[in-house]
Amino acid sequence: MSSNLPGQNLQPSYRPSLNALPLQDYAMNYWKNNGTQTEKLIVGFPTYGHTFTLSNPSQHGIGVPASGPGPAGTYTREAGFLTYYEICLFLKDGAIEVWDDYGKVPYAYKGSDWVGYDNPKSFQIKVEKITLEAPWSGQLIWMTSLGLSVTREDTP
Repeated sequence: MSSNLPGQNLQPSYRPSLNALPLQDYAMNYWKNNGTQTEKLIVGFPTYGHTFTLSNPSQHGIGVPASGPGPAGTYTREAGFLTYYEICLFLKDGAIEVWDDYGKVPYAYKGSDWVGYDNPKSFQIKVEKITLEAPWSGQLIWMTSLGLSVTREDTP
C-alpha cells in the first residue's frame, strides 16, 4: 500500500521502527534474517525520484501530508516520477534541496512540488557502507538511461 506522505510508503501498522535503523538497513537485514543468502542481496541506486504534491507548501519535511503524486516531468510524462536529469532541472529552476541526515538522502521542494531522490553524496555514502560495513553482494544502478544525460555539474 502506498501513502500520501513523502518518504513514508508503509502504513503505520507495518512500518518498522524508524528510530532503530535507516529503512535501507532494515530492508536488507529483513531479507538476510529471513533466510536470503547475503551474496544474493544487492543495494539499488536509483537514478530517478518520486514526487508528491504537498497539501501545505509551507510544510515540506519527510512525512508531511501530500494530496497526491507530483506533476509529470517534461520527459517522463508520468505523474509522481522524475528522472535524475529532470530533478537537476527542478533544482536549477529554484527548488530548494534539503539533506535528510537520518536517511542520508536529499529531497527538494518548490511551492507544493516535492521530490525525494538519491544524488552523488547519497550514492557515496551507500558505496562506503557496502564496502566497509555490510556483507551485501554489491550494488545495482537502476536505470542508467534515466540519469546519464545531465549531471549536477551541468546545473548550478
